[in-house]
Amino acid sequence: MKPGRRRIALLLAAVISVNASYTVMIPFVPDLEDRAGAGPVVVALTFALFAGAKALAQPVGGWWVDRWRADRVAMLSMLTAAAGIALTALARDSATLLTARVVWGIGEGLVSPALYAGMTALCRQHEIPTSRMMGNFGSAAVAGFLLGPLIAGAAVPVGLTGLFLAGAVITAATAVGLVLAIPGQQAPQPDEETEPAPAANAPAAGPAPTRWWVWALLLGGLDMFTFLVYSALEPLLPEYLSSGADSSARTVISAVFVAGLAVSGLAMWLLGRFTLPLRTLAATGLGFTAVGLCAMAATAHFVAVGLSFMVYMFGYATLFLTARRGIVELKAATSDDGKAFGLFGLVSDLGNVLGPLLGVALYAVNHRLPFLLLGAVSGLVLLALAAVARRRTGLPGAAAKSGPVAGAKARGADAPAAVPATTAAEPDGR
Repeated sequence: MKPGRRRIALLLAAVISVNASYTVMIPFVPDLEDRAGAGPVVVALTFALFAGAKALAQPVGGWWVDRWRADRVAMLSMLTAAAGIALTALARDSATLLTARVVWGIGEGLVSPALYAGMTALCRQHEIPTSRMMGNFGSAAVAGFLLGPLIAGAAVPVGLTGLFLAGAVITAATAVGLVLAIPGQQAPQPDEETEPAPAANAPAAGPAPTRWWVWALLLGGLDMFTFLVYSALEPLLPEYLSSGADSSARTVISAVFVAGLAVSGLAMWLLGRFTLPLRTLAATGLGFTAVGLCAMAATAHFVAVGLSFMVYMFGYATLFLTARRGIVELKAATSDDGKAFGLFGLVSDLGNVLGPLLGVALYAVNHRLPFLLLGAVSGLVLLALAAVARRRTGLPGAAAKSGPVAGAKARGADAPAAVPATTAAEPDGR
């Protein structure tokens, strides 16, 4: 296997591991209630504290990446997550369990900016199109989400302790793999940071540079909305499908989610093979999201809901790729890429916190209201994007080739950019 492919495989294995560990806990909720005396409040905190710690740790991880080596940050972060997983396996009381989940969440939050920095470095070093890298990244993420419950189901005889201790060992091995995967480039020290000189072939004049945090907030906001909608559907769809079923809907619920996630993973892989403008991807994703959500409101029949959910999940995949391609390509526009990744992750993860709360509140008012309202918001955002696109061409989605490699060739390796590599001018270039 070529060195570049081996590094990519190791990095994607880490993505699968992180996402599998996120969902593997779900089937073991009854075990937590028995062994740690975890009541409903503690169970809720077990997931909420993990998500909160992960979100808050991402800006810290981004700051750390900018000041140290991304490969070392990734290794220490995964080792922190491994310690949290091991402590979760050994927890016999609620306080220990919640502490373990916070440590676990901190580790996974710290590693996220390092993973994005690693993908950016691999794209530049091996001249890999960002669209292809992010397509593979998205497919790996979905594979991890699907793998978690499958592993938990197969490991029932082993029990929570054995499975999580094995998971801690695998996570520690993944930490070593990330050192081998991520190019070990020393980050510039604060006193060494200087404005890069324009490349010889860079334009003599151009628009004033857009601050990195503006793009990080915009892309993070798009990703937050993507996660908010999906996380709102997770508790709603089972209830909604049950209301339209004559008997137990467990099989139907599983089939709908598996089909939707399969469509999402396949769509990410396929879309990654094409270089499409990010603005086009965003508009497509919002359109499919609006149509899928509104169609779900029409009827609770499982066939109609399943088909509508697959339409929605294609839109989810497209928006997922749009945000991540944009944030990875921001590397070409700023030296503060670690902080950009961290801010992006913090804003993005807020969607997972707010989504279930908003969805349950709207569902209590009317069973169809969450689908209609979120679908309408998707349509309004699409109209706003179209209106802005008519007024300016500097939106994400503008370079002919995708990613940092294309941006570097167009401007010079370290030339400053007004906006991310995909945002300069038509045509287009996680």
